[in-house]
Amino acid sequence: MITFYAQGGLGNQLFQYAAARRLALKHGVELVVDPYWFDHCRPGETPRPMELQNFSVNLRVASIAEQRKWRPYRTRLGQLLQPLLPLRLFRETGFGVNQSVLNAPSSSYLFGFWQGEAYFKDIRSTLLSELVPLSEPSAADLQILEAISRDNSVSVHVRRGDYVTLQSASAYHGTCSPEYYRNALKYIESRVSKPVFFVFSDDPDWTSRNLHFPHTTHYVKHNDATTAFQDLRLMSKCNHHIIANSSFSWWGAWLANKLDGLTIAPDIWFAGGRPTPDLLPADWVRI
Repeated sequence: MITFYAQGGLGNQLFQYAAARRLALKHGVELVVDPYWFDHCRPGETPRPMELQNFSVNLRVASIAEQRKWRPYRTRLGQLLQPLLPLRLFRETGFGVNQSVLNAPSSSYLFGFWQGEAYFKDIRSTLLSELVPLSEPSAADLQILEAISRDNSVSVHVRRGDYVTLQSASAYHGTCSPEYYRNALKYIESRVSKPVFFVFSDDPDWTSRNLHFPHTTHYVKHNDATTAFQDLRLMSKCNHHIIANSSFSWWGAWLANKLDGLTIAPDIWFAGGRPTPDLLPADWVRI
């Protein structure tokens, strides 16, 4: 059994699922998610719902009895009690890829974010087939999909939300500056003919007032927090991507199937310049 501790928003959940899914496939064992965090997030964290069930994921949700049994894995005692625990605990300790996790045994519990494609790049085709929303596109989604398909489309993601309103999140993450988007625009203009921009944000009203491109631009506003996973599908259908320092838009770009597409990402991902050596794929452009 491969078990993973799910936490954070949808983008983070997808990282956690992908890393654990690869191990479950490698060993041919059951994949189980521990959803404890969603009802017990820590002070200073933004409460989130579990959203993996919106996709065709191959996992089982842990029972209440299992969640109680796994309490030591969720505390610092887990490392000390490791010899007495049935599952091998792997707790993330930094932003670089942990090579030992790539070879974790078939009875493992993963506690971390696992933000790097090295954890799951070799099952990309499986993830592309699984990480498709189970719900059909709405009428508004279909209109956007039609526009994306006929234009030289560029998705743009602006992450605000708790990065702005929650002091702890703002201090830790920061937000991408207007200069970043201006420089990304120049890069796209130098390489893409007649780009058409599709702007996604968790603060769409602010974005439409403050972010403007000298090209045809669609501000995609119809999906709310409960259907944001549909925006992930829309983003993935675009030819090119300008992402924010956000795991959500990371996945919007990574799930795209345009082999010749450009993805532009912020070179500094966290406020304070914390290093993220394995987060961005090598062929993405850092600005």
